[in-house]
This record gives sequence, structure tokens and C-alpha cells, in this order.
Amino acid sequence: IGATPNSYLHWNAVLSEKLGYEYSYWNLGIGFARASDAASDGAWLYKAKQNDIVFVCYGVNDILQKQPEEQIKSDLTYIVDVLKKAGKKVILQTIPPFDYQGEDVEKWMRLNAYILTELKEKADFVFDNTSILGKEGNLSEAMYGGHPNETGCEIWANALYEEIRKNAVL
Repeated sequence: IGATPNSYLHWNAVLSEKLGYEYSYWNLGIGFARASDAASDGAWLYKAKQNDIVFVCYGVNDILQKQPEEQIKSDLTYIVDVLKKAGKKVILQTIPPFDYQGEDVEKWMRLNAYILTELKEKADFVFDNTSILGKEGNLSEAMYGGHPNETGCEIWANALYEEIRKNAVL
């Protein structure tokens, strides 16, 4: 989504290539998923627990589908807690910009503040993607599209890689 169909230019594929062959990589992205889907403790969370390191980036669809803010917080917290209890390293990302409107902008800001403060204490690392994906002066607007295009995906992957490398996350 956002990148050319059947290409390997999505942010997670670009990041995988940058990390090199020392790591096996399995993209468990769920189309149109919400944090509540992952927090249902079904197939996604089961598969995620089979890995050593899990990158978690949920919340856009929860906001767009008008999920209550407290439920989104609870779902994100549950995902991190279950993965940590299973002995996994968790790299959590903030909720990306997606041209939110009205009250969704405020909800997005509060949820990201929660991730950057409360969940930061639980996850192994939190990556704030908003400044690289949002428009300067209005970070809730997606500079490269809600599903970032190839340029946005490359910028996202490069910034995430540099933060992982700089902070010795892996």
C-alpha cells in the first residue's frame, strides 16, 4: 500500500535490506488492521510471538474507525505487555500521520503522547515517525500520503534504521 504493487519498496522491506542478512524478516502486516485486532490475541499475536524482535505500529485505523481513545491505549498496552511477557524485544512506533480531521487530530496527538511517555517505559525502544512523515507545521498531515509512497517509505526506513543503529537497539 502506497508503494508500487509487487515492489519491495515499502518501509519494512527497505529496513529489512538495510539490517542485512544477519536477521530473518517476516512482515506480519494486517490489511486495514486495528490495534484491537492484534490485541484479540489471535493469529497475529501468536505469529508475532514466534519472533525475537517485533516492530509494532498500530493506531491509524483505530482512529479512523472512531475507536475510543482509552480502548486504543488499552489495546496497544496489551500488545506490548503480551510480547514482553513472551520474552520478545518490542520496537514500538508512534501512530503515523494520516491527514486526520477535527477531533481525530487531538486524539492522534494524545495517543502519540501516551506512546512516547507511558508505553516508552514498557517497550524496548520507541520510534517517533511523525516528524519524518508529517508535514512541517502540521504533523498530522501525511507528507507522503496516508500510506506513504516509495519516497516516504524510504525516508521512514532510513530514519528508523539510523535510530536503531544509533541506539544499539538490535
